[in-house]
Amino acid sequence: MKKVKDLKNKFKNKLCFICGAGPSLNSIDLNQLKNYVVLAVNSGIVGVPWADFYVSDDIGTKNWTYFYDLKKLKCINLLYEAKLKEYAKHLDKNKVIYFSHKTWFSPPNTYFLPEGLQLTKGEPIIGSRTSYGSSIHLAYIMGCNPVVLLGNDCCLDPKTGYRYFWQFYPQNKQPKRLDYNFNRSNQNIGFDRKSYINYWKHFVKVNKEILKNEFKVYDCSSPYDFFEKSDIKTILKKYGDRVK
Repeated sequence: MKKVKDLKNKFKNKLCFICGAGPSLNSIDLNQLKNYVVLAVNSGIVGVPWADFYVSDDIGTKNWTYFYDLKKLKCINLLYEAKLKEYAKHLDKNKVIYFSHKTWFSPPNTYFLPEGLQLTKGEPIIGSRTSYGSSIHLAYIMGCNPVVLLGNDCCLDPKTGYRYFWQFYPQNKQPKRLDYNFNRSNQNIGFDRKSYINYWKHFVKVNKEILKNEFKVYDCSSPYDFFEKSDIKTILKKYGDRVK
């Protein structure tokens, strides 16, 4: 596989889990996902190092140890070319697929461009406020159905205030930030819940018919109702035979 087009319908009608890095991921037995297609988003790879795919739009990923640990893993790395190609030279080129994006808004006047969020079976993929959006589109191109969202919390853990699931791990098991000392006081750099909510609101509106008739997405993590809510037990009972 060299290009996104090589992924088209590769996992047609297979159950897919997309693992972000929200605190809720810490409450799930992730080993039960191993027979299914799994996409890890950014530091979600720390929880599922055996994932089939790693996905990132975020140039900040180059500042984390988990990004360099990818060279030890078997996953295919799906990376936003414009931001990450320069920093991915440590990766096996045969395990990297670069993607490009549409534009979904015009920064000068924040004019919304609906076509920029429309799911298609080809590139460029949808514009993204979060690597999670890219992951959903890539899973759609792969033919996965349904897709289950894990760790896409869009909020902090209510008890600890942590942003990431791995902050509950012992210090020696946590990924390290390479450009500054990451801690709870600076964990929210780049975190804007309002913009995330706005993004998903537009995404669902633009893809209403596809999500209703063709491509089922379940949410097992966030407190919001953009997608149908469910839980792992129910998902596996209903779709557990859709192994990869």
